[in-house]
Amino acid sequence: MRRTRSNTPLQALAGLNEPLFLECARALAQRTLREGGADDSQRLVSAFRNCVSRTPTEREQRVLLALLEKETARFSATEAKPWDLAADDPANPPRLPANVTPAQAAAWTTVARVLLNLDETISKD
Repeated sequence: MRRTRSNTPLQALAGLNEPLFLECARALAQRTLREGGADDSQRLVSAFRNCVSRTPTEREQRVLLALLEKETARFSATEAKPWDLAADDPANPPRLPANVTPAQAAAWTTVARVLLNLDETISKD
């Protein structure tokens, strides 16, 4: 049985709150949207491999795609401000690939934050 490990509370807080980690998540999300593949499943595999050098398990993929779907819906709401999360400067957002919405960019930024905060990404045995 595979043991699930967690990073320390302080490490998790830094990973979720430090501006540098958010910039890294934005960059990973943008790269994933540009180069990761034609659909969300391919993009997730690409982003996951970039972080931990392996493909996600079926369960990991299912959980992360559910998070992506939930966040896309949240950032698609009328009152949502997806560029506040997905862009360093919301007044001058980055150019997105064709058929990608700001809500998707924000949702991918959220998923990228999760991937970058995984113990497996941060700590190597």
